[in-house]
Amino acid sequence: MTESEQDLLNLNACCGGSRGRNAWENPSLTGMNQLPPHSRNIRSMATAYQTKKSINHAAVPPCVCLDSSALDGSPQRLPEIASENGWKFRLFPDPKSIPESYILPISADSSFCSKTTSVPSNWTMTSHKECCGVHDPPRYTNVKMPFDVLYPHVPDDNPTGVYRLEFSTLPHSWVRTGELHEETLQRRVVLHLGGVESCFFVYMNGQFVGMGKDSRLPSEFDVTPFINCHTGKKPNGESELIMKQQGRKGTPVRDTNSKENVLAVIVVKWSDGCFLEQQDHWRGMGGIHRSVFLYSTPAEAYIEDVFCQADLMNVNQKDSHTFPQQYKGLLKIQARIGKDYSITRISGKNIYYNEQIEYQTGDITYRMVFQLYDSENSPIFEEPIDPTYEGNKFIIDAHLRSNLISFHVEVPGSILAWSDESPTLYRLEATLVQINPFSTNMLMNVDAVNCKIGFRSIEISNRELLINGQPVLIKGVNRHDHSSTRAKAVSLDEIRQDLLLMKEYNFNAVRTAHYPNDPYLYDLADEIGLYVVDEANIECHGHYDMICREHSFASAMLDRVQRMVIRDQNHPCIIGWSLGNEAGYSANHTMLYGWIKGYDNSRFIQYEGANRPQWGQLPHVYDREDSALGTDIVCPMYPTIDEMIEWADVIAPRINETRPFIMCEYAHAMGNSSGGLSDYWRVIKEKKGLQGGFIWDWQDQGLLQTDNNARVWHAYGGDFNDEPHDANFNINGMVSPERVPHPAMHEFKKCVQPVDFQLKNWSSQDGNLCFKLSVFNQRYFTTLDDFVGKWTLKIDGFAAAFGTFSLSKAVLPQKSVEITIPGVREEICDHDDRTGWDGAEFHLDIAAYVGTKGCISGEEVSTEQFSINDHMRMSSPDAKPLYLAKMLAGADATSCPTVTTSEDFVEISSHYSTVKFKQGSAGFEYFPHGSSNKTEHDSLMRDMAPSLFRAGTDNDGVKQLGDQFDDASKPLGRWLRLGLDCTTLEGVKFNVGSQKLGDQQEYPSVTINASIFGWPGKTRYEGIALAEKVSESKQYQHERIKIGGWQQRVTMKNNGCILIETKIALDDSMNDMPRVGIQFAVPSAMCQTSYFADGPHENYADRQSSAYAGVDEEVVPERPSTYVVPQEQGNRMNMRWLLLSESQPSFGQEFEAAKLICSENFDSMVSDKKGLLIVSSGKLLQFATSRCTDAKIFAARHTNELEPSKDTIYVRLDAAQRGLGTGSCGPQTLSEYQIDAGRYEVNFWLKPIGLY
Repeated sequence: MTESEQDLLNLNACCGGSRGRNAWENPSLTGMNQLPPHSRNIRSMATAYQTKKSINHAAVPPCVCLDSSALDGSPQRLPEIASENGWKFRLFPDPKSIPESYILPISADSSFCSKTTSVPSNWTMTSHKECCGVHDPPRYTNVKMPFDVLYPHVPDDNPTGVYRLEFSTLPHSWVRTGELHEETLQRRVVLHLGGVESCFFVYMNGQFVGMGKDSRLPSEFDVTPFINCHTGKKPNGESELIMKQQGRKGTPVRDTNSKENVLAVIVVKWSDGCFLEQQDHWRGMGGIHRSVFLYSTPAEAYIEDVFCQADLMNVNQKDSHTFPQQYKGLLKIQARIGKDYSITRISGKNIYYNEQIEYQTGDITYRMVFQLYDSENSPIFEEPIDPTYEGNKFIIDAHLRSNLISFHVEVPGSILAWSDESPTLYRLEATLVQINPFSTNMLMNVDAVNCKIGFRSIEISNRELLINGQPVLIKGVNRHDHSSTRAKAVSLDEIRQDLLLMKEYNFNAVRTAHYPNDPYLYDLADEIGLYVVDEANIECHGHYDMICREHSFASAMLDRVQRMVIRDQNHPCIIGWSLGNEAGYSANHTMLYGWIKGYDNSRFIQYEGANRPQWGQLPHVYDREDSALGTDIVCPMYPTIDEMIEWADVIAPRINETRPFIMCEYAHAMGNSSGGLSDYWRVIKEKKGLQGGFIWDWQDQGLLQTDNNARVWHAYGGDFNDEPHDANFNINGMVSPERVPHPAMHEFKKCVQPVDFQLKNWSSQDGNLCFKLSVFNQRYFTTLDDFVGKWTLKIDGFAAAFGTFSLSKAVLPQKSVEITIPGVREEICDHDDRTGWDGAEFHLDIAAYVGTKGCISGEEVSTEQFSINDHMRMSSPDAKPLYLAKMLAGADATSCPTVTTSEDFVEISSHYSTVKFKQGSAGFEYFPHGSSNKTEHDSLMRDMAPSLFRAGTDNDGVKQLGDQFDDASKPLGRWLRLGLDCTTLEGVKFNVGSQKLGDQQEYPSVTINASIFGWPGKTRYEGIALAEKVSESKQYQHERIKIGGWQQRVTMKNNGCILIETKIALDDSMNDMPRVGIQFAVPSAMCQTSYFADGPHENYADRQSSAYAGVDEEVVPERPSTYVVPQEQGNRMNMRWLLLSESQPSFGQEFEAAKLICSENFDSMVSDKKGLLIVSSGKLLQFATSRCTDAKIFAARHTNELEPSKDTIYVRLDAAQRGLGTGSCGPQTLSEYQIDAGRYEVNFWLKPIGLY
């Protein structure tokens, strides 16, 4: 061995010897010297106890933080421990290239990275190529591993980080000062590492402490033997260091004279644990990404753990008419007294026959007592519960086995249950009492912990999951840990944003996909009411049915499950445990299931793979005989709606299935997605046994970047030159990387809202029309008295009047009542002036808001809109709406438009406007009066053409995955092979004539007939893999394809407005098309859009239940930026009219109740605007506006690559557009939302506003 080799740190030396297997390539080695798992951080919630002879807990800080940002879950976080320079860091190319000096108490500062390092963090988020010579960027893969080495081995090139923290001061209460002023620890000190990816080794003051794996669970180590207990410097200011020989040169032992402490954590990026962590997210994000802190306990005996199950005893005998419900409670408590084996040697019998044995050390006995406090911090029991006292009438069953205590106790009186609707929490206090018959203080409290608990019951019966006796629908979402700036180091604020947004949008459950989350998430879910399915950090997607059958991985799988369950066992929010995700199904899984059931049978267990075939990830097998050994829930991913119906109506009855059907993943929310949510939830609510599911997933996992032009964009797979990668398949959230809700959030909120409304009208005996509202309470445990109703009357889309009404306790759970809406009759039936009512659309919007006593105090929770035209008394039911009358008004009967024909052009002109056609071309331009030159720059509208392509959504096909080029389930490749992205009109023929309009007058018109052709591969999309496949294919080069026929007639009225009637006939072979419509250009100055359509958020044929008719305004954005990957967006259904103008917004959504005449609202809106008014004629159209064409949007991989037009805004009007579906990973768009061959019409009026 050379001198240089001797100076290198040997991480294997303490883990089996240097000649053995690498510790990071040994799945049987899950850790070394880790403390047993326990309920997380309950000691950090300890408070001062008032018992006379107790220790002063206020003077004993429960923990001191070693990390540099508030990311841990401690609600009583303390300042950081004293550290002069903070964390130091250096990245090495592999675990065997680290000099030993990096763990020693003295190490040269210059050898560490010059960049500032924070903990928690991921080193992959910072480039270390220049400072450390190692390049380790983020990398994303879905199924495949990021490297080609077979388990359990990992690449030799294995980036390894060294984290080093020098600190001195410990809390004085942890230290004992002797008579000679010597300082020693009087308490046990534990190091807590909340999450480290993926394998790590801990050294304290040069000595090996321990090692661990599992990137998503904490590891704890007793560092009492290694830590120096106070600050101190030698007179000359130098730290004292003693080196002793331990077998070879340079190996340190603890220096008891030194006052400084050096903590070193060596983090290895790739390990055998990575093969159990093959989740669909950023892989190998090395580093310490969760909290790091020290905490202390008493030295000789302490509370190691408390496991409390808080059950309901009379869930089936409750009073169904009294709310909130009152229950009898039962506590099932198992507690452990911890002992320091290094200083406490225990004598006792090793064989006993069911005796009650208290924990003793010598003559000292330790006993635990318990108290329960309500939400007002009042004790529930008259005296603390002592399970050793046989005379306690509440204790049902008590067993004392030395340091293990187990008992059941009935809670006196009545309690309130915990649920998502009413998350009532209690506080359980456990106190460790020392009994010393030879001390003046014979009884002394030496330790105490607190934990929040909630009483609730969970059962599965008759194909229903019953929570507190009710078949609660699971309105859930899957959530990854992600921060757009910090990757896996997610802050408490970001976690809080997530959960509060979930509640705001009516989610009631979260699955911690696919690993245990930060402890704070569970605390907050307990507090605000969210059900949690806690998932083990086990996924083997790339080795789906292999690793689950490996005996060598069995202990690691069990270790991950045990530590998760024990850490999170006391959280009432957790209603189920998950064995992991996409890891096959074998005896290893049934082992995990059996252990959990034996330890905690109060919750269900789920595992999707139990209903897959024995080998391979093939379609679900719902009658698999052994699936019940691995899952209590039938929890498939991405079933079709037909599959769900078949299960409920046919399969489940046939096989006598008793388990409910709750989708672990569905409605893949990648890009512009979530089509069909309302169809899913209609079936879920109709069919017994279907009980909801978890949308995939919560957040786009984009990493925030800024280009050289200061434009913001988000990176995904491949953007760091990482190979292999799966492109943007991790951009599939309901919210953006910065947690901005996507439009699909509104749709989900509507589908699962807690209050449903139905409108009923009736006439009283005096003949007056009144409106009755049927209010259905979709809740299961609470009434609606915490909500306030609001109604809004809309006339032609404008909010004309509104009022509020009460939603009282009378609306019991799962019941409905009918109420009369106050104020609506007065606004409609008793109003004298009904000018402008004839021909108008009337809508009544109903909403429920958080509030009490008629006052709105919080967010909107439920909505509905009703068309009430059938209830109105109209003198002329066939009258035109005022916006159409505005379009047709102002005509000079004596000034009829004229037609001028020349060799190059055909023009229709009136006193107000001109339409100019170019001979041989289907395009034309529309000019207002006064545009004498009639150049392109003067036109109001130009470049009209067929619009048959859309910038593919991820459900249409992931454009950056070339293998989807000919995937039959993804239509995008077929659309490109048809050349829909590059269409032309050929064989153009003009016909000048006239036609009669509604006033029976003849007006001049020009009709254009042509054929539509597509040119596949003609437009090149560099970097778009799917499109490049088309361009490279000789089969499609220079081959035009007939798409259909085109006929367009343009007719001008006397007032200069024009009627454009377009007929598009798709050939019989044109099925499942993206859209059928037209596109034209308007000047870029017309960036302000006002419209009467469904909204206000974007909506599509299969995602429109939450969009309501109304008038709204918005500015055309510089770049389409709703989604990380540019794609189709911004559509609005059922357009009545659209105004494109230069002016700024001029109105709010709500008006004073006195403004009932809709012409005043419409006129006031357009009075100061200059622009172009578009009004649908006949069937209502869909519309969208953008500064980019679909082809340009499709060509961009990121939003910063979009180059918006500087002088043009593009307007798209569609007769039909394909729905969205969820086909990126799941069912494609339903057939009823697809576009097939046939005839489609796009008819609308155009008129200049304010330009003459």
